[in-house]
Amino acid sequence: MTALPADPATLDAYEALVAVIREWRQTGRMTTTAGLKPALQERMQGTFSEQGLGFPTFREFVQAAAEKGYIRLVQLPTRHWMALLPDEPVEAVLTTDTQLPTTAAKAATPTMTSSGGGGTVAPGMRLRSDVWQCLVDWAPDHRRLWDNGNNRGIMYPVGRDGRPAWESSPERFIEMPSADMATQIAWMREWAKTLTDQTTRDALLASLDDPSPGRFRNELNRLGLLSAWRAELQRRVLDLAIAWARQNGVNVRDLLDTRTRATAKPSANSELTRSTSETATPKSNDETAQLRVLLHLVIDLMPLAELASLPIKAEYLLRARG
Repeated sequence: MTALPADPATLDAYEALVAVIREWRQTGRMTTTAGLKPALQERMQGTFSEQGLGFPTFREFVQAAAEKGYIRLVQLPTRHWMALLPDEPVEAVLTTDTQLPTTAAKAATPTMTSSGGGGTVAPGMRLRSDVWQCLVDWAPDHRRLWDNGNNRGIMYPVGRDGRPAWESSPERFIEMPSADMATQIAWMREWAKTLTDQTTRDALLASLDDPSPGRFRNELNRLGLLSAWRAELQRRVLDLAIAWARQNGVNVRDLLDTRTRATAKPSANSELTRSTSETATPKSNDETAQLRVLLHLVIDLMPLAELASLPIKAEYLLRARG
C-alpha cells in the first residue's frame, strides 16, 4: 500500500485510534479491528472518515497506523485481526476471560467464561441469529449496537460522518408499514369467523377475549389449525407488503424469498385435511414460488369481467374457502 502523507487530520485519527484501544484494554474488551470503527467515529464526534483521509477502506487505515508505529496488528487463530498497543504482548491481552480456546484448551476446559462475567458458555452452544448477523456481516458502512432495552443486536447503515444514513441520505429510505398487535388480532378474528365448524370458531374467538398470552396459539395447536393460520397470516402480510410496494415504487421481487422450501403437510386432525382423491399440491420450488406471486399480482390487476371468465376448478375455490 502506498504511504500517505502524515497530515494533521490523519495524525489526529491515529492518536484517537490509540486512545480507543487503550480505553478498551482497560475495560477488558477485545480490540478486534472489526469493532473499532464505530468507537473511533464516536470518539471523534462523527468527524472520522477513512475515505476523507485518503484510505479506500478502514482496514487500510488501520494497517497504515500499524506501519507508522502507532499500533500493532496480530491475527488470531480465528483469522480475525486484533489491534494492540505498540509494546503490548499478545499474551497479555488473551486472558482467561477473553481468549478463544485452542484445541488443547477445549480439551481441558468443558466451559468457557464470557468476557462480560455473565456466566459460562457450554461448548457447542450457538449465538442468536441477530447477534450472529451483527458480528459476521461484512457491510463496512454499518454500525452495530446491542439494545439493552430489548436484549437484541441491531445494525444500521451510517454515512461518512458516522450519522445514521437515514439522516445523511434520507432519499434512500421509505417508511414501511407494520402489522402490529392490534392489526394481527383483528386478522385473527376475521379469519376465525370464516371457519365452518361453530365449535371451532367459538373456541378461537373466545381465546382472543382471554388476556392470557398464547391462548390463541394454544387453541390452534389443540384444534390442529396452527399451519392453517400461519398460511393465512403469510397471505395477509404478503398483501400488505405488495400494497406498500406498489404505492412507493418498490419492486415486489425485491421483497421475496425465492429459496426452495418444502411444502408443509396439513395436520391429520385439521379441518383443512383433504382426501387423497383430491389434486395434490406440487412441491414448492423457485419457479413455482415466483409464478404464484406473479399470478397473484396479475389477478389483482384484472377487472371483474376478466376475473369472472377465468376457468378455475370448483374444488380449488372450496379448498381456498376452507
